Amino acid sequence: MKPVKILLFTFGVFLLLAGTMWITPGGGVKLGVFTFHMPTFKEMLADNEVEYADVSEILEQQFDIDSLVDIDLDMDTVFSDSVAEFIPSASYDSLVASIYKIELADTGKINLYRFFKTLHDSTLVRIMHYGDSQIEGDRITSFIRNKFQVKFGGSGPGLRPALQPYDYIFSAVQENSDNWKRYPIYGKVDSTVEHDRYGVMGAFSRFAPPASDTLPFRDSILYDAELNISKSDISYKLTREYRHFRMFYGNAKRPVEMQLIVKADTLLTDTLPAALEYGVIECQLPDSVSHISVRFSGYDSPDIYGIELAEQRGVIMDNIALRGSSGTIFTKSDYLHSLKMYSDLKPGLFLLQFGGNVVPYIKNEKAIKNYGRWFKSQILRLQNLCPDAAIIIIGPSDMSTKEKDKYVTYEYLPVVVETLKEVALSTGCGFWDMYEAMGGYNSMPSWVNADPELARPDYVHFSARGARLVANMFYNALIFEYNNFLMEIN
Repeated sequence: MKPVKILLFTFGVFLLLAGTMWITPGGGVKLGVFTFHMPTFKEMLADNEVEYADVSEILEQQFDIDSLVDIDLDMDTVFSDSVAEFIPSASYDSLVASIYKIELADTGKINLYRFFKTLHDSTLVRIMHYGDSQIEGDRITSFIRNKFQVKFGGSGPGLRPALQPYDYIFSAVQENSDNWKRYPIYGKVDSTVEHDRYGVMGAFSRFAPPASDTLPFRDSILYDAELNISKSDISYKLTREYRHFRMFYGNAKRPVEMQLIVKADTLLTDTLPAALEYGVIECQLPDSVSHISVRFSGYDSPDIYGIELAEQRGVIMDNIALRGSSGTIFTKSDYLHSLKMYSDLKPGLFLLQFGGNVVPYIKNEKAIKNYGRWFKSQILRLQNLCPDAAIIIIGPSDMSTKEKDKYVTYEYLPVVVETLKEVALSTGCGFWDMYEAMGGYNSMPSWVNADPELARPDYVHFSARGARLVANMFYNALIFEYNNFLMEIN
């Protein structure tokens, strides 16, 4: 082929490619299960290498803050590998400087220090950790709970749903008879539920279908049901110790017989009354109990809002994971009903870890502002329900979306984080920025590719090891503030 023809052929190919690049959308063209991409002119001419955050220094700086103040910890757990190695030769000041601290305005500091005073003076305090799928399975919460219970006393996993929808193997093993069903207030709400009394866990469980409030009830089927909760062999030792049982329930149309069985002995037999919107039944458990069975029999089921296994001293910490939730559940529940349950639980601190579920669907800053307003209304509701409780908002972690062949931070994630921080500080809450604490923009791929891995290949969720690491980071930040409180009162 002559040089002129070669040149014309090459130029024609270039024009064809250029035309294809020009008309192909930035997001590519969907062809069945595949998406066809073409590089842009900018990508062809520029160095398009994505810069991932270097998080090595952040990971190396993690330590056990309790070791800095010479507190003897009995970390009795099957997790033999520590989150990070404490370096005795490092100075206190240099290690504390590596803590990613909780941000607090004046009112937020007053509220948090009020909780610290309760923690310091009282025999019993409660922390309620609400979050999305990032805390599922008691990940993150279990580590913080154990640290608090070792330091301040207490045992047990706290509040649990009667039907566990997620794998809670870190804190307990739960089995139910086949006739149980869970009814959440978020996501796809079951249309057969004719009320909004869901309890403080955002869902209740039943072993009989909900009965209509408007139609006459018929005694046609006798329902028998059972649930069993027992220790997990990979949980922390204190989590496996059950010392006190409480069950929160209501809304049965007929009386229901209940038995609490411990070590093959019937410890409690009672009749749960009908037509009761909210009730509590409780029982002290014998020493060394790590397994309970609860059996029911009746022509209807109560709505069970939660089962608590915890010692009535020290620290109780609940893990309330709401997969798919954006944290806007609190204003949906009946106010007076929630007030009754919170009054019994007496929370001193709320941890609200949300935001991740809205990030993939945010398309503009107007949507972020709307989310900020909705989330603020949730905080105000909680403050109205529990005026003496402090609140810390934990922002979402870094999350990656795949753009062609690279994983990058979602475009609007930093703005969501900043919006949640503004809402937190303006309402007297603390704010802990998990996104920046783990390294900020494009840090998630470094956690995924760490050896061993610290995050899952979905580039959203932490691995078990990564969850413990980030839990340790938050705990250090919280106990750093507690130590500041101690210095102020001494």
